[in-house]
Amino acid sequence: MTEFLKLLTPSLVVKRVGDIRPSDLKARGISAIITDLDNTLVPWRRYNIAEGVAEWLAELEQENIKIVIASNTMHTSRLKKLADKMNIPFVDRVRKPWVGGFIRSMEMMSATAEQTAVVGDQIFTDVLCGNKLNLFTILVRPPLAKEEFISTMMLRKVENAVIRLLRRRGFWPSEARHTRAGSGLPSDVSESEKTKTEV
Repeated sequence: MTEFLKLLTPSLVVKRVGDIRPSDLKARGISAIITDLDNTLVPWRRYNIAEGVAEWLAELEQENIKIVIASNTMHTSRLKKLADKMNIPFVDRVRKPWVGGFIRSMEMMSATAEQTAVVGDQIFTDVLCGNKLNLFTILVRPPLAKEEFISTMMLRKVENAVIRLLRRRGFWPSEARHTRAGSGLPSDVSESEKTKTEV
């Protein structure tokens, strides 16, 4: 049980991708990112890029960090349009938490597990899949859109229950609040949490 809970625990928690500082990832040895699409780079099922994403992608390019979208979406045409709009390659029908799509993504970027970070909004897909491969996992936790699938809303309730359990067990990292990830931690963060949350 403990080992499975650890697989659901991200290395870092942020509210949006703009809170992830590419220079800190680079300092950690990260040169490649596998990212989810919905609720990460774009609002759920929308065609507009989320606020701050374009600037964040530009920073990644400055740091020479590669990025690939790995999405479970079945709407490949929408995925392609958005990927083209952001000028990012993609892997479709990934079937997270199966790891095959992530392996294909790393091969596309010629990256090892030690060089790769995962960014996504769900612990049962993005985080679990990344942790299975020993990647640096970053959970993005934006508010859910009102029009989300009922199944997604129910899953988020289950996720929240698991997160409460992880907090009680002392596994859950502190969220990077109102600051760029890695630029500072709350004063009440323990040494063990710092090891988990610092980028």
